[in-house]
Amino acid sequence: MSGCATDAEMRHSSEDAGRVCPADYRIGVSAFSGRPELSCDTLFVVGGLYGNCFALDALELLIAAESGSVHVVLNGDIHWFDCLPEDFSEIERHVVSYRALAGNVELELCRSDDIGVGCGCAYPDCTSDAVVDRSNRIHAMLGSMLTQHPELKEPLEGRTCTAVVRVGNHRVAITHGDEKLVAGWECSRDSLQDAERQNELSAWMRANGVSVLATTHTCAPAAVVLDAGAVINNGAAGMPNFLAALYGLVTRVGVAPSPHALYRACVDGVFVRDAVRVDKSTRDRIDGDGVFVEAVPLRYDHDAYLRWFDSTWPAESPAALSYRERIVQGPTDEVADALLGGFEVADKEDTSGIGLRDTHITSD
Repeated sequence: MSGCATDAEMRHSSEDAGRVCPADYRIGVSAFSGRPELSCDTLFVVGGLYGNCFALDALELLIAAESGSVHVVLNGDIHWFDCLPEDFSEIERHVVSYRALAGNVELELCRSDDIGVGCGCAYPDCTSDAVVDRSNRIHAMLGSMLTQHPELKEPLEGRTCTAVVRVGNHRVAITHGDEKLVAGWECSRDSLQDAERQNELSAWMRANGVSVLATTHTCAPAAVVLDAGAVINNGAAGMPNFLAALYGLVTRVGVAPSPHALYRACVDGVFVRDAVRVDKSTRDRIDGDGVFVEAVPLRYDHDAYLRWFDSTWPAESPAALSYRERIVQGPTDEVADALLGGFEVADKEDTSGIGLRDTHITSD
């Protein structure tokens, strides 16, 4: 849930809380082979909301701009910065309208006994001990709040960790980390560049009849087209993902392309870069049986979000130390860093007005 550190900051402790992936995070081999539970023309997959209620407001605007049937799946880590009961309950008030999956944050909040895994993030070696410790402290604060307000925990209990949705004629598999583990890191940017891992994913997609695998967890977007389909990790819906780009990202899978996409690919269809400029009936004929797989900016009210964050997490708090700089200016990543093959940047920046404000940093 936070990027890898420099070599000088790498971990120096052995297996401990925040590093270990619990045994019950393993996803069954048949989890994605069943019938789709939902069917739609457009699917939004929202991973890593991290308690940003303003991002849910922006999501509602995106949904309202769509035509045809629309479904939304929130694939875990819905909560994180919302450590106050009123903020936590406000998130859940919105979430009830969507299909909510559990990520490691929710799974650990639901445990009746502490098994010593902290936040359950299963951070890799390249993440510093300081980052891991702060994440454990954030999670502990959330857990303490829920102990005082047990009624807020009830909606989280029983949430599954996987879903399959049919978009057009294609099956989309959705989970939090990777197809093996809820907190797995094998859909991270580094892993998805490995040739053996790409072959493994293609074989898994063929075996399960899946055209798209949508994940999150790593806080770093990644997208690649493989022999068998596309894998897309949205990074974070509730925080910036690229330098000076102060918006979140959501995954969109649709029978027609979105005019708001940042980058896209098409699975089993003709990818036409100018398709967003024609009417819907023409797009449908161009696309045929394919689906567009896209990363779409979630343009929440950045100023309001920052004011809320600062009022909740003071300067020396664990969340401020780990995340405020990213919230203010974005990480150092560029969009090109997320594109690992087969995806292309959309022709132009979204000028539709979808969202609450212009959320790019500009220099004087």
